[in-house]
Amino acid sequence: MRLTRNPLALLFTGAMGLASVLTLIEASTPGLSYWALALGLYWLVIVIAMAWFLRVPGPGERRRPWRPWMFVPVALALGTVLLVELDAPLHARFALSEPSLERHARSVRDDHGSGRWWGLYRVDEVEKIPGGARFMVTSLTMDWKSYGFAYIPDRAPDPLEGVYEHFKGPWYIWTDGP
Repeated sequence: MRLTRNPLALLFTGAMGLASVLTLIEASTPGLSYWALALGLYWLVIVIAMAWFLRVPGPGERRRPWRPWMFVPVALALGTVLLVELDAPLHARFALSEPSLERHARSVRDDHGSGRWWGLYRVDEVEKIPGGARFMVTSLTMDWKSYGFAYIPDRAPDPLEGVYEHFKGPWYIWTDGP
């Protein structure tokens, strides 16, 4: 069964799918990076296009009937919003990366190179701290902060060492910046 043969509908649905994928990738790291602004504009253009395509008819025009393909972009948008609201992308990406992150965090040295991939995260600014390690995965977000993970298995982090929010088990989300 084919939903549609309309090339405009296929293009629109593809654009919505791309916006969903990019949004889920952005939501899979702590913090919100600057390219989220461009992503927001992209979503705005798609919504305007959808409103135009599904527009209320003007005088003398017939109302456009709902076609089966029209539910696909709506489902993509609603699914994306639901997954982001539940923090599912962050938890899923972290779960897939946790073995690699933990292996590297346990063996971290002060001379660790930056710009390496640990699991599905590109890691920068690796730092050994008392009882564990912390490393940045998102730099310069919209609130001028850097975000990363801290692995501290034996104790709770001291508030004087930085801003930490418990994430899971011995893992914390670490924030650096104003």
